[in-house]
Amino acid sequence: MSHRGPYIAAGIVVAIIALIVLPSWIAWTIVAVAIGLPVVAYFTLDRSQRRRLHRIRRREIR
Repeated sequence: MSHRGPYIAAGIVVAIIALIVLPSWIAWTIVAVAIGLPVVAYFTLDRSQRRRLHRIRRREIR
């Protein structure tokens, strides 16, 4: 399993538990924020920062 694998698995488990325990709209809001936050962060980058991010390899991002 990759280094991210356990984090992804834990996130899925937490999302399933949230869907069971919390009211539906709150759980879906949490899931939407967890997915949308990295997207918003990417779009707040400068054009040059995005290019630099695309140039570097994934191993260097950690």
